[in-house]
Amino acid sequence: MTADNSVAPAAVNPEADKWIHAYVALRDQLKKIDSEHEDRRKEYVETMAQLSARLQNFLESSGVDSAKTKAGTVYSSVRFTASLADPEAFMRFVIANNKFELLDRRANATAVRDYVEENNQLPPGANLSAIKTIGVRRPGAK
Repeated sequence: MTADNSVAPAAVNPEADKWIHAYVALRDQLKKIDSEHEDRRKEYVETMAQLSARLQNFLESSGVDSAKTKAGTVYSSVRFTASLADPEAFMRFVIANNKFELLDRRANATAVRDYVEENNQLPPGANLSAIKTIGVRRPGAK
C-alpha cells in the first residue's frame, strides 16, 4: 500500500511477482500436508477417545480416581470453565457485592486500540502492542 492506501505497483521490484507466486505455492502445499496429516490423525484420535471412555468407565466402576498398572497410571481430573449466560447481570452482581475476584483482569485489545484512536493516549495502566504481518492473496482474489 502507498501513503494513500492504494496498491503499490509491482514494477517497484520485479522479484515481488516471483516471491508472491512462491509464497502462494508453499501455502497451498502446507494446506495439502495439513489436510493429509488430519486425515491420518483422525483414526488415532478416534481410537484414543474410545480408550479414554473405557478407562473412565473402569475408574468409575472401580470407585477410584486413579489406578496404577504395569503399563502406567490412569487418573481422572476435572477442569472447570466459566462463561457468561447474562454478562450484564453478572457485572451488576460483581459490582454490587464487591466480588471482583470473579473476574479475569486483562485489557481488551480492540477496545484499547479504539480508545487510543479516539483519545490519542492509552487508558491508564494499559499497554498496546502491534505486530505487523503480511498477507498474500491469489491473483484476482479480493
